[in-house]
Amino acid sequence: MLPYTGDYIKHIDDNINNFKYYTFTPRPLMYGGMYEVDDELTALLIEAHRNIGFLEGLLKYASNKNAFSELMLLKECAYSLMIDYDSPTFQDILVNRGSGKGDIVPISNLELAYKTARNMTISALSLSKLCGIALYGDNVDKTVDVRKRQIFLYHVKTNIKSYNPTAPTEVLPALADISAYLYNDQDTDPLIKTALVHYQFEIIHPFEQYNGIVGRITIPMILHDITNESFPLICLSEYLYQNKNEYFDLLRTTQYSGGYIRWIKFLVKAIGETAKQSAKSLIQYEHTTAKDEELLINRGKISRSTSIVYEYFKRFPITNIPYVSKETGLSFNSTAKAIDLLQEKGILVQMNSKERNRIWEYMSLKNCIVLELQ
Repeated sequence: MLPYTGDYIKHIDDNINNFKYYTFTPRPLMYGGMYEVDDELTALLIEAHRNIGFLEGLLKYASNKNAFSELMLLKECAYSLMIDYDSPTFQDILVNRGSGKGDIVPISNLELAYKTARNMTISALSLSKLCGIALYGDNVDKTVDVRKRQIFLYHVKTNIKSYNPTAPTEVLPALADISAYLYNDQDTDPLIKTALVHYQFEIIHPFEQYNGIVGRITIPMILHDITNESFPLICLSEYLYQNKNEYFDLLRTTQYSGGYIRWIKFLVKAIGETAKQSAKSLIQYEHTTAKDEELLINRGKISRSTSIVYEYFKRFPITNIPYVSKETGLSFNSTAKAIDLLQEKGILVQMNSKERNRIWEYMSLKNCIVLELQ
């Protein structure tokens, strides 16, 4: 007999000749007893906590942690959108963001949602607010409530007893169960709680859109007690994107198999691997900037404009002269001279071959955070 994972609830659609369909309400987290910790999970938990702790330690001494954190948050947002939508790659976002061209509004909105989430607890109200910000930014006239109508898997309504998101009348009680579980259960490891809550949220599917994106925002919200300053550096969506088939398969099949432990192990491993990769990237980032700053110092006294432009490239590793000039307040000529010097020293390279509208790239720094497979 398969473990109990929730209830299929029968509904009758009076508008389609008494058509019968089913929705799924997941088992309340407050019931407990959904998994048993084995040796493999214990090892994964130890490794993940070790990697997060190491990343936290690095951040205490990283001189460029703010610039690095900004880029990692941008990366998280880019990959989260890529998981669910036909969205530009992280490389494309860096180009668009640094040149002032292309539509980066979805990314900017999502960045704002992640930043807002840092000071929020998980509830139906806060999740609705985050969904609204992720969709519409800081437009206070645009709000998103939990859905009032039923949605169907693959947008197809059938009479087969299979998964469809939780019925609208059951969404708020199901979200209340998540909140109760998070703030009443003080014994469960935060990494396990993160896995269970993310699964539960995605199965409930409380909104008409952006459920996957909001669900991934909940992950750092739950982990904030153990991540502290590394909150924006856990770029989990990159790992989930690279393992998208397994990610979706486990979300889809756990309700049938009751294999919560497989899902928990997958997400705990993902968090641990992500923290490890973030630490590696931060070390490379710090090493690259230290080496290049020493290169500039050895040249002798450098101008104020060169220092400003170099600092700007730490946050915008791909950009152009007009945009740097506009954002820093330097003149076009001062910006151009600074970029020429940085190119002469091998710090910057021209990304395109144009004589006009040239795009400049801090390639060695960009390569610290953009994987080669992109």
